[in-house]
Amino acid sequence: MDLIHELVSSAALATPDRRAIIASDGAAPTFAEFDRQVSSVAAWIAARTRRGDRVAVIADNGAPYARLYYAAPRCGRILSLINQRLNPREQYAQLTSAEPTILLGDAHYLAPLSVVVQQIPSLAHVLSFDDPQWQRVEHASAAFGDSVDADEPAWLLFTSGSTGTPKGVLHTHRSITTAVHGTVAGRSVRTDGVYLLPFPMCHVAGYNMLVHHSVHSTVLPVAAFRPEAFAEAVNRYGVTSCSLAPTMLHSLLAHLEETGTELPTLRDVAYGSAAIPADLLRRALARLDVAFHQGYGMTETGGNVCFLGPAEHRAGAEGDTSILATAGTPHDEVHIRVAPADNGIGEILIRGAQVAASYWPSGASTTVDGWLPTGDVGRIDDAGRLVVLDRLKDVIITGGENVSSREVEDVLSSHPDIEQVAVVGVPDEFWGEAICAVVVALRGHQPSVETIDAHVRARVAGFKRPRHVLFVDALPLTSNGKVAKDAVRRYARAETETA
Repeated sequence: MDLIHELVSSAALATPDRRAIIASDGAAPTFAEFDRQVSSVAAWIAARTRRGDRVAVIADNGAPYARLYYAAPRCGRILSLINQRLNPREQYAQLTSAEPTILLGDAHYLAPLSVVVQQIPSLAHVLSFDDPQWQRVEHASAAFGDSVDADEPAWLLFTSGSTGTPKGVLHTHRSITTAVHGTVAGRSVRTDGVYLLPFPMCHVAGYNMLVHHSVHSTVLPVAAFRPEAFAEAVNRYGVTSCSLAPTMLHSLLAHLEETGTELPTLRDVAYGSAAIPADLLRRALARLDVAFHQGYGMTETGGNVCFLGPAEHRAGAEGDTSILATAGTPHDEVHIRVAPADNGIGEILIRGAQVAASYWPSGASTTVDGWLPTGDVGRIDDAGRLVVLDRLKDVIITGGENVSSREVEDVLSSHPDIEQVAVVGVPDEFWGEAICAVVVALRGHQPSVETIDAHVRARVAGFKRPRHVLFVDALPLTSNGKVAKDAVRRYARAETETA
């Protein structure tokens, strides 16, 4: 299946009576019903647009969003996913870039944009999911049968902006479905379950909905991650699998340990955006009877390209923690190499059909000589696993030495009194850059700078020790759970300049 909507239509043929989506109000259309709704929305869009037009959506996770994932590409239009967690000025910038003909979404996100969107010449239709007209569209029986090509553009995604201004990335049906099929194989996704999606559907992590629909599983998209609501949803709907960032998992475990709540149906947890600390993994395995799966990918790859499976996680928890520093091995549809550099370390490059062809709106290629430069620094270990060391821009050059911020973060995360940490470089007249650790202490604990320094010195070379330690209540996060390093860097530089 090379077309996005075929993932649902094939499920409708094979398992028509199985639930496709669980909506926020508890409604649960079957795959047969959901496929008809997708067709109806596609017909409505097609009647108001031309081939290749953009259909923008700004909304929380939910069933209307899920229908658009399939409906816009089904009729040869490009779904433009606008980040609802940005402020209206930033959202307007993404809309201006996308130049949509239709804007759909939740009323509380559309209202602040009501004046500025009038300045987008291409925009002809703005409709809220709460509008009765949209309710009729979703539940009509209009059929849509025009064919589309697998190499037609389907989704316009924007990068998270964790390392700068978000960029538009244009994906085709083929690039997205290749990512889906690669994940099903690489992660050995189980069928016939209920998958909970807590990541914003405006991000590439939303492709996990397609992954689970492709194996005929039910998907429960939730608007936001809150530990107590997550646990309640798992037990109410019999959730069997989910995706979590390590930061989310930490909060969930704290809630479960505090309340004594059990999650007996949960059996698979997938995570990404960062390696999992060994201590956190051990706590999770002690509390939850689940298999852990790590994925490594980015917006430009439409999903994950490397996978670390349950067996490796068990080995890591039992003592071989070096495994947990890896992102695993690539699936069969992609190739990964490291650009030539000293000691086998260099920029990670990716090639394959799931790599998006171009950026939007420039049309500039995402690749150089067929390879996507990821901006990540890494190496391939002796077992063929990818080791992601850091972002290129997060490598700190101090006293002429290159230091991976991630390596220092891993060491600090093993301190028993530290809950979270981000490490960045700050300007220093003598060293060029000095290492600064921004630390969230474990609740009820307050480690001293001296004990932190001793902890680091005992584990890595002295030049890798933080010369500044700043304590904060929480780290800034992007909407997909990653630490917003640019925001941390700005804070650290402002604090150390005045120190």
